[in-house]
This record gives sequence, C-alpha cells and structure tokens, in this order.
Amino acid sequence: MRKIAMRHAAPNQAFKSAVLFRLVLMLLLAGLTGSAFGQTSPRVWLETTHGPIVLALNDEKAPITTENFLNYVNAGFYDGLIFHRVIAGFVIQAGGFDRDLNSISPTQATIKSEAGNGLSNGPYSIAMGLVGGDVDSAQAQFYINAGNNDFLDDDYTVFGEVVAGQATVDRINQLITVGLQNISDGVPLELPAILWAKQTNQFPLMPLHTGSWYNEATSGTGFNIEITHDASTESGPLAIVYWYDFDQGKQIWLTGVKAFEWGDHRVNIDLVTANYPIPGADFRQPPANDAFETWGTLEIEFSGCDRGQVRFDSPQRGQSVIDVVRLSLPVGAGCDTL
Repeated sequence: MRKIAMRHAAPNQAFKSAVLFRLVLMLLLAGLTGSAFGQTSPRVWLETTHGPIVLALNDEKAPITTENFLNYVNAGFYDGLIFHRVIAGFVIQAGGFDRDLNSISPTQATIKSEAGNGLSNGPYSIAMGLVGGDVDSAQAQFYINAGNNDFLDDDYTVFGEVVAGQATVDRINQLITVGLQNISDGVPLELPAILWAKQTNQFPLMPLHTGSWYNEATSGTGFNIEITHDASTESGPLAIVYWYDFDQGKQIWLTGVKAFEWGDHRVNIDLVTANYPIPGADFRQPPANDAFETWGTLEIEFSGCDRGQVRFDSPQRGQSVIDVVRLSLPVGAGCDTL
C-alpha cells in the first residue's frame, strides 16, 4: 500500500492535553469493551465433525460482509456443508459443497469487497472466498486462515477471527487430501462437515459441556450434565442435569430435563427431587414417580469449556449462585483452546 506523507502544524499545549485526555479515555473504554472484537461483536458457533469453532465477527470494519455471512448462517445454509478445500499451513475453506460433493449454489447476490479494512489474513482469521479473482464476487464460500497469509489482504475481505476452537481448525488443516477435478485441490479424504452454524452472543451450550462438574467451595456438591440431541423427536437439543448434594446426613438428588435451541448460552430447568432414604423403598430400584416433588429451578450458563455457573431458585433453599468447574470430559474430547 502506497504511503502518503502528511504535514502537521505544531500543536499548542492545550491541544496536546486534549488529545492526551481523549487517548486515555479511549484506552479505558477499550479495556471495558475487550479486544477489537469486543464482547458485543456478533459470534457464530460452527459445530463440526472435528470439534467446535467459535467466531467473532467484526461488523464495524466489515459490515457488509458480516451481514451477508450472518444471513447465510441464520438461514441454515451452512448446515451439512463440508470444508472442501484444505491446504496445510494455508487455509480451510467451506460453503460450496455438501457431504456428497454436490455443488451448492449461493442464495444471495454477490457483495461489494471490503478488503483493505485494516483486518489481516493472519492465523485463525476468517475471510470470504472469491470467484475468478473478482474482488466483488464474494457470496457464500469462506475460509479460515491456517497461517499468516497477509499477502491476500489487498483482495480478500477479512471479517472476523476464531476466538475458540483453534485446535479444531488445526485438526482439519492436518487432514490427508487429494485433488478432485471440478471441485478443488486439497479435498480431504475424510470430509469434515459443519453439523450446524448458529449465531450466539455468548459462549454457547454445546455437546462439549457434557460431563461431571463440581462446586469448588463445597466438596459434597456436584453436577452431571449432558447436552445432547433429543433422540425421541430429533427436534433439537436437550439439557439433562443431575445435581447431588447432602443435607442433614441425607443424600439428595435433583434431576431435570429441558429442551433448548442450539446457539443458546443459558437454559432454565425445572428440577424435581426425591429424598433418600425413602421408607420401604428398594434402594436397588429408582423411586416411583410419586416419590418425586418439585424442588425449584436451575439456570445453567458456561463462560467457556471448563467453567460455568448455576443459579438456583428454590422455596426450600432460597436463591444462590454456584461457580462450577469441570471434573470430566466426554471420551476423546478436550478443551484445548476453548
């Protein structure tokens, strides 16, 4: 990019003081709002066959591209599509083919380029693919940089970055690939698919949150949580909670099940309880339905892969907040950089 020399008149002291004050104020505000991709930035969660990827989009520097990408996400366009182009150390690219390697046509018009917006094709940044080198040809295909590709900055619009799941990007980028005519170079032999793409403003509830959790402040309090598909209806995900605690020497189990939407970052669950021991009950069998009673509500929210909070509201226990820490992970899973 051509540099332009600018001449400036020498500022007086009052002017310098005003500039300094504004600079300090901007730094304070930056500290409150986070990084260049602040907490209010639109976020997209890509759940893939190789793990989750969470993106923060920069709608300030790339408003047209961000809106275009979110339109595709919220229409469900990317659900079931694959990363069809994987070049080691370079990019992973998606948005053009399904699991049967059928070409999927974009559903929106091309958009105007926002290249040169100050965002660079650095590692784990996300940018739009182009057709035939035309900078204004971006539609649905996007790529995530697996290396420093700043030589693309003049032509390819960067509009966000991976803020969680960098290890997922690395796993996909290391897959064995072949070249297939009329599709791409670098087509993975094991096709990595996007199971779903969801817009979310916070860290979403995801299958990775399945496992055991405990309260650091109380060794006798813990939670078993499962985030899973509703196998009975295939209509969406379920949050299943088992909360165990001890009260006056008796073991108390609280259970609850609640449907929610992928992309939600919290869920409220009605809990029921059965106090143990139950007179005359067979301890080898679960209690009968009439042994359970409503206990209150529990709200679950995670700030990442391995930390979260539960808030409860119970007529018996009142209201409180419990910080929870992960105790176990699903088999074969890892928090990595999440």
